[in-house]
Amino acid sequence: MGFFDNNGLVDLLKNYLKTQFELVKLDIQERLEALLERIFKFVILAFAVGIGVLFLLHGIANMINAYLGSPFWGHLIVSGACFIVGGIMVASFRKPTDDVESEVEEIVEEDITADESDTE
Repeated sequence: MGFFDNNGLVDLLKNYLKTQFELVKLDIQERLEALLERIFKFVILAFAVGIGVLFLLHGIANMINAYLGSPFWGHLIVSGACFIVGGIMVASFRKPTDDVESEVEEIVEEDITADESDTE
């Protein structure tokens, strides 16, 4: 038996790596569980808020109906307002593809000119 026991060192290294791998797996599993829990809570919260907003809008529509003395104008006004707000939100999320492509081209050109000036 020499100063270094190679088989013992290899076994210790194997066990250490297995332990580290198991710790990483457990950490990933815990993070995944926390993420799924947050997603589930978000879905429940979104559903509750959505139902609340739906009843609020229905109440506002009924209030407008009572004020106007009509059985349907309040609902039309509220739904029109919702469509306008939704259209504004959809328009704000979309960017024209030409602008995005031109921005990407400008960034690439800046990188190319910066690389050329660095090499000189």
